[in-house]
Amino acid sequence: MKEAIGIKDVSKVFGQGDSAFTAVARVNINIRENELFTLLGPSGCGKTTLLRMIAGFEFPTDGEILLHGENIADMPPFRRPINTVFQNYALFPHMTVADNIGFGLRMLGKSKAEVSERVNAMLRLVKMEPMAGRRTSEISGGQQQRVALARALAPQPKVLLLDEPLSALDYKLRKEMQLELKRMQHETGITFIFVTHDQEEALTMSDRIAVMSKGQVLQVGSPRDIYDAPSDRFVA
Repeated sequence: MKEAIGIKDVSKVFGQGDSAFTAVARVNINIRENELFTLLGPSGCGKTTLLRMIAGFEFPTDGEILLHGENIADMPPFRRPINTVFQNYALFPHMTVADNIGFGLRMLGKSKAEVSERVNAMLRLVKMEPMAGRRTSEISGGQQQRVALARALAPQPKVLLLDEPLSALDYKLRKEMQLELKRMQHETGITFIFVTHDQEEALTMSDRIAVMSKGQVLQVGSPRDIYDAPSDRFVA
């Protein structure tokens, strides 16, 4: 399979001198096209920092980040065909569901007809058609999550980044959304990179997982590989 994202010897150091902190240390990962790839590890292991570098919100201290073979490590976020779904969703509460989904498309200068067609397609994908005219402040947390996903998917990014997007949901809804996310990834064919500290979530959803600890990747493999043949005691 083709490589969507290549992370080559990437490091990120915050601060200088005695106060310098290495958040990510010489990480190498190849993420394939059309896969749901998960960065799994405890809080502070560097997984969100790595995600932010792929998005362009942080720049690596060393190394390359390749998108389909092109080094994008120094490219600003708005020039990257990559979207992010944040933990807090970051929706516009004064806008309707449909207006939230179409916002990015309007910013890209798409015609009214294009925006309308794409918004309707996204509403169908996330099963939110009856809610199109409601404000996002008037819908549930699970519905807001779907709107955030639809808004991120609407411009048809090459890669979608998801930073613990299910953490605010209750257990039952979280389990439902795990299956929904997998369905959406399969239907759109977009590469999803998912960050979580929840082992069960990672094992349920992922095509492959990178287990991280203290800024390093300890093992990359399928859920079955990692469960059956952990590389060390921490992974186990």
